Amino acid sequence: MEMELSLKKICEIEEQVISNIDLLEIAKSYCDYHFEKGYELSALGTIISIILKEQKAIADSIDDIM
Repeated sequence: MEMELSLKKICEIEEQVISNIDLLEIAKSYCDYHFEKGYELSALGTIISIILKEQKAIADSIDDIM
């Protein structure tokens, strides 16, 4: 039963990470599209790229566990 709850929790985390990745991809695309708008969007795009890489690494780690 405990193993089943652990797997369920891992699946929930994976779903959250995938949702975050999708949202970050949308935000990154927005920043890339509006790049000419100024330095702030460029910096935001860089931050989003870093977070996106981290979320993808977490998703890959979860896939390795499964």
